Amino acid sequence: MRRKISGSIQAKTFLSMLALLVACCIIIYGMVMIFLPRNYHTELEGQVTSDFYDLVETLERNGWEASSESLLEFSMANNASVEINDEDGNSLFSVNFADMEKMDSSAPSMSCSATFQQSGQIYHLFANAALVAVAQSYDILLKLIPLIASVILLISIIGAILCSRYYSKPLVNISNVAKRMTTLDMTWKCDVNRKDEIGVLAASLNEMSQRLRNALDGLQSANEQLQQDIEREREQEKQRIDFFTSVSHELKTPIAIIKGELEGMIYQAGEYKDRDLYLRHCLKTTNDMERIVKEILMAARMGGSDFQLARSDLDISQMVQKACRQVMGRIEDKEMELRLDIQPDIHYEGDGRLLEKVFSNVIGNAVAYSPMESTVTVSLQDGVFSVENSGVHIAKEDLKQIFTPFYRVDKSRNRNSGGSGLGLYIVKTILDHHGIAYTMENTEDGVRFTAVFR
Repeated sequence: MRRKISGSIQAKTFLSMLALLVACCIIIYGMVMIFLPRNYHTELEGQVTSDFYDLVETLERNGWEASSESLLEFSMANNASVEINDEDGNSLFSVNFADMEKMDSSAPSMSCSATFQQSGQIYHLFANAALVAVAQSYDILLKLIPLIASVILLISIIGAILCSRYYSKPLVNISNVAKRMTTLDMTWKCDVNRKDEIGVLAASLNEMSQRLRNALDGLQSANEQLQQDIEREREQEKQRIDFFTSVSHELKTPIAIIKGELEGMIYQAGEYKDRDLYLRHCLKTTNDMERIVKEILMAARMGGSDFQLARSDLDISQMVQKACRQVMGRIEDKEMELRLDIQPDIHYEGDGRLLEKVFSNVIGNAVAYSPMESTVTVSLQDGVFSVENSGVHIAKEDLKQIFTPFYRVDKSRNRNSGGSGLGLYIVKTILDHHGIAYTMENTEDGVRFTAVFR
């Protein structure tokens, strides 16, 4: 029996509520038995005292011979014995309406005394009131104990049943649902329409079921996503291999050139006897190698996970103008026209050293890949930076890969027609770190690069 009760929350709730209700009712009735007679005793004493002093005032005003009816009324109303004595202690009047034979000897009583004057004589008034009602009220409460106990037990049982059903039934339902969860059966739902903690628990289980169902349904998509991640990792590995292959190719050519020219100068073979000429050529090739290495290091550093921007407030209008001044020599050599439409005092919060590289690379590429006597238009309006060079177009398949490292439209990779192929990749990486949107597209007259600094 004890094991059955310990394993049932409904039984434990019923017994707990029954014990609690019975205890509360017993305590309340006990307090009534203690404090009701006391309060009644106090009220009766106050009433007797008030009636006694009213009687004294009547005797002083009318005399005791004419106030016999008032004396009788006081005695009857308060179950009291009344006696009037003169100065010598002789009894002049006595009345007693208290039924002492029927009265319990344990009933409380109170005595009152006072003096009053009549025709110059002093009289003594004595009264002894039996507070029978106090004892009677206590006796009544004692006699009602069996009836009250039955009512208390009945009310407690009914209340315990209702409370146990109210609190334990939804918990039993939730427990049954939880058992089904252990079998991964997620087709259930807790139908508990409550807003208290039990309702919150039921809603949480429903939400958990939905999430588990979604998780199980999403396993297949997760596996597909994992497969995609594996493919992406393979693609990244391939890109890393291509990157190192391109680096090796870019450095192999100038190293071979320098090696060949140095050997020719050492053995003084043919034209290489003119060492001053070829030493300057070697220095130029070395400078090209240094530039390529710096670009490779910059691209590698910005591709790292620990790379951080050194942001500050920049006047990009002045930075664009500075980049334009740096290419003026090449523009004059190619007899090109440079059109500027730069709005002053355009500011942006970014890394100034890197953004200078963006402007110089984009404008430099526009000048380098434009034919003779073409036009380059540089614009900066409301934070929108654009560079358009006329006279050339890029094939669609090349536009898709224009920002790939070491990618060049010229598949021959001739040094006279372009650089290492890292310039636009560096531009892309810098703008990505800043969160700046950019595009490269063909226009009617040429090719336009656009970046939005907002």
